[in-house]
This record gives sequence, C-alpha cells and structure tokens, in this order.
Amino acid sequence: MELKVFSEKLVNALKSNQTCSFFCLCKINYSGRAEAELDEGERLIVIKSDNTLLVHQDLGSNPVNYMKADTKIDVLFVKGGILIQTHNQKYKDYLDIFVKDVFNFDSRKLEDGKKLVLVGTEKDMSDMIRDNPSIIFDDFRPLSREEHTRYGFIDVFGHDGEGNFVVVECKRYVAGLSAVQQLRRYVEKMVELRGLDIGSVKGVLAAPSITASAEVMLKDWGFDFVSVNPPRRLEKFNKNQKSLGDY
Repeated sequence: MELKVFSEKLVNALKSNQTCSFFCLCKINYSGRAEAELDEGERLIVIKSDNTLLVHQDLGSNPVNYMKADTKIDVLFVKGGILIQTHNQKYKDYLDIFVKDVFNFDSRKLEDGKKLVLVGTEKDMSDMIRDNPSIIFDDFRPLSREEHTRYGFIDVFGHDGEGNFVVVECKRYVAGLSAVQQLRRYVEKMVELRGLDIGSVKGVLAAPSITASAEVMLKDWGFDFVSVNPPRRLEKFNKNQKSLGDY
C-alpha cells in the first residue's frame, strides 16, 4: 500500500473514532515506565476507538508495546516513511512507530456495548451450593451466603442435621495452604462471634482439587474437603460431561 494512501486512511479512521488494524514493517521507540527500542520488523498494529494502541509480534498473546486509552496520536511524513507519534499525558508515556512499509489496512466503527459476563466464579459456586446443599453433604442446610466477618465474607454458612454450624469456603481452582488458613480464620471468628465451642463449628473447603500439603493441614485441623467444580467452568472440556446422545 502506498504510504500516502495509508496515511490518509489512518487519519480519517482516527478522526472518526474507528477501530483500525494494519500489518506493517516498522521500528519502535518507547519512553515512559522504562526506555525501550524495538528494531525493524513486521508487526500488527491495532488502534481502538478510545486511542488505545497495541503492537503485536507474530508470537504470544500480549502486545510487545502498548499505549493506554486517550493517547494523542499524530501521523507525520518523515524521510523514508511515516512516523506515528503517540503521547499519553496522564501516564507520561511516549511511543514512536516509524513505518517503512504497509501491507494492508482495515478500519471500522464497531458497535459493541456489551459487558463480559464471567461464569464459574466463587459466587456462582456458593449460589450452586445454596441451591443444591447435598453437594456438601446430605444433611447440610444453608442459612446464608456471604456471611460477614472482620476477615471477609464466608461463602456459605449453615448447619448439619446434628445442629453443628458449618462454614464453607469456595475456591475456583486448586485449593492451597492459604485457602485452608482462610477457612480456619472464618471458623474461629464464627466461634468467637456466637460464643460457641470450637467443636460445634465444622469447616468445609469446596474446590475442584486440593494440594497434598493443604490436605494434610486441613485434616490436622479437623476440616473436610469436598471436590466441587464451578458451574459451567469445565462444561466444554469435561470428558465426563454427558451429551444428549448419552441418554
């Protein structure tokens, strides 16, 4: 693509608050949080409608350079190519992209106001346990979710069939020593708040799995582990997930 044509397209896209992307041969200099130079190479540049700028190489998911939203972007003709000069006043960041050749250019005004909905969170786990208490054990009866203590919120608080209180701590991933320690703090705080005997409050750690050292600590303190997967988190990849053809 001719650099003059590219320059016109880029300037028009920036003025229209469009999202644009292009592959180019470029050299980059950055000054701000550190000083960095990226010698000449072929890269993907993405500029979003809020003037966030990302520089990607051919490998990896993270940009090798980036500028945050509300960056000021100028397009200048210089000897041997085009200089995309950027400056973010808020963060005191400067990024210069010297473009020698452009292979393609695309831009579009994107219409997308949706928010990402995260599923399989610890809140989702506690909701699932509240609605299906037998996941923990048959006679578990939830009383509340996110019971407040000075150390944080107990995910699920309830009692068993013998009248013992039960504190359930949920973890989305592998539970480690810190999860067991957190559970112990919640159990001890519940004993203190309600004036109970330590033996009348059970602690349960609910997670997909637990490390060996955490399991030893859990047993030493008289707590229980229940293997619970967050709802829908493993739905796509769980080999044991039944399909309609299995019925």
